[in-house]
Amino acid sequence: KKVEQFASIVHLPYRFTDEINKVLVFTENKEEAEIAQQNGAALVGGVELVKWILEDEIKMDFYVAVPEIMPKLIPLKSKLRKKYPSARRNSMGQDIPKMLQFFKEGLEYAVRDEHLIETRIARLDMPTEQIVANLKAIIQDICTFKPPSTG
Repeated sequence: KKVEQFASIVHLPYRFTDEINKVLVFTENKEEAEIAQQNGAALVGGVELVKWILEDEIKMDFYVAVPEIMPKLIPLKSKLRKKYPSARRNSMGQDIPKMLQFFKEGLEYAVRDEHLIETRIARLDMPTEQIVANLKAIIQDICTFKPPSTG
């Protein structure tokens, strides 16, 4: 049985780049907004950001949200597609610091039409053990998408 296309984000045990993903946090609560800024959100705001995103004025690597604001974000669903905040992708929840850490440092990969994955896992100057550990982390994440019937 074939596995459908999917994309996922994995937290690698050994970082190999100084790049940090840009994450936007949707919230209308001032305390949550402060927490998001303290934890390194690239941008924090509420429904006022929807128009700018729809007009391509704002583009981020990832978008996270607290559940209370989700009904106001529905116009973004077709624009953001897979980047639209959802509990299934762990991009919607109350634990803003945890979501930010995961998405800021996570590595995104995708399985395409040909059932191939093309992603970076390390730098060649890294110790072999670190490269292997990063590869194992990606393989373990991929295996979570296996159909139960494959064992």
